Amino acid sequence: MSSVIGFDYGARRIGIAVGNLTIQTANPLTTVTVPASGIPWNEITTIINEWKPSTLVVGTVSHKTQNNNAIQKQVMNFCKKLNTRYHLPVETVDESNTSMKAYEILKNLRSKGQRKKINKTDIDKASAAIILDSWFSVRGSSKI
Repeated sequence: MSSVIGFDYGARRIGIAVGNLTIQTANPLTTVTVPASGIPWNEITTIINEWKPSTLVVGTVSHKTQNNNAIQKQVMNFCKKLNTRYHLPVETVDESNTSMKAYEILKNLRSKGQRKKINKTDIDKASAAIILDSWFSVRGSSKI
């Protein structure tokens, strides 16, 4: 399977999803907590070694506000470190409103009795899957 890993980067948590390039599907995988000491590279390395992705995709914020500008710098730094550590292509895609979309999807599943409590970690990894779905859409439309 040719896989891709998606990241929803946050200062406290990083949502991670795995996608299949052949059938262009994405599934939430996990959320890693970012300790005060920095990005949990050991956990990310374990995931990359397990899934052996061909590409890494990171969600970025396209609209500029003072707060988003600081976060955007952290995201771009994360992208550079991913590329340096794993020697894989790192692509970005707009992640605007993915957390809200993920929450709505999970809330809908809960209302149908298909899941229990919604945690922030669930939202983060679902957001990473939405980021990958968005990347698949952008990637697919650019091939036309």
